[in-house]
Amino acid sequence: MLEEGLPGSVTYRNFRAPGQFAAWRKKAVCGAIAVTDQRLVVWAGRFKHIDVPHDHPVRAGIEIIAERPDRICFGYDAGATNTSLSGHVEVRLRTTQAADIAGLLGRLAARG
Repeated sequence: MLEEGLPGSVTYRNFRAPGQFAAWRKKAVCGAIAVTDQRLVVWAGRFKHIDVPHDHPVRAGIEIIAERPDRICFGYDAGATNTSLSGHVEVRLRTTQAADIAGLLGRLAARG
């Protein structure tokens, strides 16, 4: 499954990166979601936020919610794969396939 050109936002909470800090910051983005039977990839803006196999331990820490019929949210710990980062990141993207994507990812995670 591939969804591209999705409008949305990225919210950073208590986010720290080298030379950066944001108690709360939100920015508008255009994003993409790719789901194969092996991986999940989420791009937002010019940054690949998530690129993980379904059976990887990090995948279990990614919260995926269809917040509305037309909006999906991917929440994750910024420091899970990069120790120079910390905080919580939420990528929200608008797609008519939000419920289908969340359901598919739930089944793939359970399988892995």
